[in-house]
Amino acid sequence: MSNGFVLVLLRQLREGMEKFQQESHGRMDDTGQRLNQMIGSLDRVENDLNELKKHMRQHALNQAKHEEQHSQSLENVDKELRGLKEQIHTLKSTR
Repeated sequence: MSNGFVLVLLRQLREGMEKFQQESHGRMDDTGQRLNQMIGSLDRVENDLNELKKHMRQHALNQAKHEEQHSQSLENVDKELRGLKEQIHTLKSTR
């Protein structure tokens, strides 16, 4: 009778371990799928950030060019203004 009890107990343990193994594999598969999804999402985010970095760099270069052109224009206007002031001063002194 005790052998029968031990056999039943061992069978239940084996069945429980098999069930646990199957459930564990299922959970591991689910976890693997979720990890793959997360990796895919992180790849997309990384790619988007790289594109944003390129865009921001180009924007900064364009802005620097614009500021340089604006600065040169202001220098030209300043030179012309000084020339006009000199002409006005010359005209006033010849009167």
